[in-house]
Amino acid sequence: MLLLLGMAYLRYYKLRHENLQLTDSDFTFGIDISHYQGTIDWEEMKETHHPIKFVIVRSTMGIDGQDKTFETNFKQAKKSGYLTGAYHYYRPNEDATKQFENFNAIVNLDSGDILPVLDIEELGDSSLESLRAGLDTWLKLAEVEFGSKPIIYTGRTFYTNYLKGHLNEYPLWIASYSGKHMLNNIDWVMHQFTDEVRIKGINHKVDGNDFNGTLDELKASHTINKTPSPPITIN
Repeated sequence: MLLLLGMAYLRYYKLRHENLQLTDSDFTFGIDISHYQGTIDWEEMKETHHPIKFVIVRSTMGIDGQDKTFETNFKQAKKSGYLTGAYHYYRPNEDATKQFENFNAIVNLDSGDILPVLDIEELGDSSLESLRAGLDTWLKLAEVEFGSKPIIYTGRTFYTNYLKGHLNEYPLWIASYSGKHMLNNIDWVMHQFTDEVRIKGINHKVDGNDFNGTLDELKASHTINKTPSPPITIN
């Protein structure tokens, strides 16, 4: 019993004592969150010493999945003054158009919000050609709707094995926890470099991300401006 109490206290202690060394860099730091972080105390989070500049929130999954914390997290992130965005978790075995419709029905991005993000992490049962075609459909629909090219989030190995040389026109947010030297041959705009960040107000560890530039550059190059793009043909 004492051992269990000791382990519980150690976990509490670690979560309440922020690991600031993880975010001590020259990059622009931000986090991504979902229902896996539980209920966030946004007032306590204001006391964090991590240099959080942006927060990207999971909104939807597949054709009908919705993150139960999205509405609250998105609203509170904006209210707290963070540059805010939303991401959709792509399910390869489900219709790409319906997946975008799910995202678009839930997410209302305004001028100044981070560009929409498409999260792809699994192959599914279809061919690579079908996977890439589905991703292309979702991305083009988002570009038409929001007026700028969306961001692709994926793991470094997944990108290297399945996406490299395809969908090259879209900004890349790469997950890779082995150091930035592993990204030397990848033209990345965001790097998810850890899933171990401890932040006041959040009772679970959080993904940490670097934007490859300043906050002003992030605002200038990867946010919504509500200027419609020319019509795009979707094959």
